Amino acid sequence: MKPSMRSLRLYLSNKAYVVGVPVITLFLMVVISVFIALVMGIVVGLPLPAAAEEGFRNNVGSLTALPGFLISVGALAANRNFAMALAFGSTRRHFWTGTALGFAVTSLVTAAAAVVLLALEKLTHGWFIHAPAFDVAAMGSGNYLKTFGMIFVLSLLSLFLGALFGTVFRAFGTVATTVTAIALGVVLMGLIALGVWQRVRVVAYLADWGLWSVVAMVAALIAAVAAASYSANRLATF
Repeated sequence: MKPSMRSLRLYLSNKAYVVGVPVITLFLMVVISVFIALVMGIVVGLPLPAAAEEGFRNNVGSLTALPGFLISVGALAANRNFAMALAFGSTRRHFWTGTALGFAVTSLVTAAAAVVLLALEKLTHGWFIHAPAFDVAAMGSGNYLKTFGMIFVLSLLSLFLGALFGTVFRAFGTVATTVTAIALGVVLMGLIALGVWQRVRVVAYLADWGLWSVVAMVAALIAAVAAASYSANRLATF
């Protein structure tokens, strides 16, 4: 077996954690959304009237439910599995490659679960009470492919961010980790400032491509963060 595959199997050794929990998190997000809708229904009635349902289409729970946990998964994978992977004969490159493949598996399963939940949501007309959690603007307003794409790139970005922070912490300690976080924040603010400066072109681009433009931008961030994670893993002394 190739060393990279050993690292992949090591990452997937706790499937309940790296695959099961993200899916459960999405399910719990739906439960919370439905509970909020039920509370609203005490006042406006159930199923929710059109105005209330339209408000739910601005729900961003599907975007905010996953990143925190997945960042921790990426950080733990970069730290906890490193020594064991090397003991099994992996090099640093093999370890990073196998773990990156594991991140892709987690992201694919999570995105597929989001599509299944969207299908159930449509089938039940918003969980029987017109309370959409995935059929929302942030996910492409019920488009299965856009929902899959958004959840996939969001999951992958979160995992690679965690791996970057985890690798820097393992190699250089808390100070370097803090500096890395600040540097990423500065870069993000710079990109926002650039977007505001070129807002006419940005708005035109967003209008032309819609949600796919967001997916493309997140994919570009994934490439940058993955490259930084790989560099930290290769260059650091342990």
